Amino acid sequence: MRRGLAGLLAAEAISLLGSRITFVALPWLVLTSTGSALMAGVAGFAEMLPYVLAGLLGGPIVDRVGPRSTAVAADVASLLAVSGIPLMVTTENVSYHTLLGLIALAGALRGFGDTAKRALLPRVIADAGLSTERGTTLYDGISRVATLLGLPLAGLLVAAVGPARVLLVDAASFGVCALLISIYVRTAPTAPGPAEEDEGGYAAALRCGFRYVRQDRLIIGIMSLLFATNLFDQAFATVFVPVWVREGPHGPAALGVLGSAFGIGAVAGNILWTIVGPRLPRRGTFAVCFVIGGPAQLFALALSDRLWLVLTVAAMAGALMSTINPILLAAVYERIPVRVQGRVMSVLIAFSWAGIPLGGVLGGWAADELGLRTGALLAGIGYLAVTLAPFVFPAWHSLDEHRSRETRTKTLVGAK
Repeated sequence: MRRGLAGLLAAEAISLLGSRITFVALPWLVLTSTGSALMAGVAGFAEMLPYVLAGLLGGPIVDRVGPRSTAVAADVASLLAVSGIPLMVTTENVSYHTLLGLIALAGALRGFGDTAKRALLPRVIADAGLSTERGTTLYDGISRVATLLGLPLAGLLVAAVGPARVLLVDAASFGVCALLISIYVRTAPTAPGPAEEDEGGYAAALRCGFRYVRQDRLIIGIMSLLFATNLFDQAFATVFVPVWVREGPHGPAALGVLGSAFGIGAVAGNILWTIVGPRLPRRGTFAVCFVIGGPAQLFALALSDRLWLVLTVAAMAGALMSTINPILLAAVYERIPVRVQGRVMSVLIAFSWAGIPLGGVLGGWAADELGLRTGALLAGIGYLAVTLAPFVFPAWHSLDEHRSRETRTKTLVGAK
């Protein structure tokens, strides 16, 4: 059954590669077309708000229809929507508001697809016979490699052919992703549980997701922390970096070079985490890596215009941040029953990502009104403050609960 995991990972690698290219090309397209950092932030808002809402509302659909079918359908529709963005840009007399509408549709479809794939992941990991932590580390490693390859490739393509044509690459990636999942990914049906037998339809299923989240203090803490850090990350990536590049002597290729440095560090960190991660405490590793690696790039942009220094900080931040997703995904999947993972993960992801639409707008406002350096510095201070939460609040000790149970089990087995 490892064929299914390999197929899902390959599909994610290709889809993420295309998404990383769009992540660079779309804000650069808007920034160079309008000359406004705020408008670039609004474009990010138009994409990510529907993404968050679709992810939230799509959870019960994923559980009812099945994550595999939902993922394939969403990717096929995304191919058509993303293809329309560059075609619309090249058409005369198309308003900016119409373009934003198509960007919003693409964001909503991607939200459905990503929710489905995250619900599909623990099933194919289990079918492959891997531990949750090892499987989520592989998944995160794929994301890091996609970042490593996609961002510099995006910078080169944007410089060579322009951002509008580059978006067609992302559109094609959705089609390949849908094909790979259709051919290679097969999962056994999940036996219905009491929560499903008693549910009264879509609204009841959605309430079930909210109820489960509300009762788990660790998941509430994860959502709150990621809401804030995703807001700052979005301001950094879609506004502060393009403005820093535009105001400096480096040229648009630097957009990809910065991402490449982060990606190199992240891939190296992911490999190291695969080796030593199972022997390290989750909470301590998570807290230290997040508080150092999270705000580092914001401070670098705020305090320096030297490319080599910003690249060095980006590589260091990538290595540290490579531990975050594997720890969180493993902890969350271990706590949520498979039969309700779609609806619970949709609530978790939606609230965690809800800061992203705001991040682009607030980052654009800060860059226009306060200046790049002041805006990035304030964002870095805010990032540092919120990442102190795992050191302060007791709920975060639950990150080590599963590791403690594993240790106790091994001790009892050894005693026998």
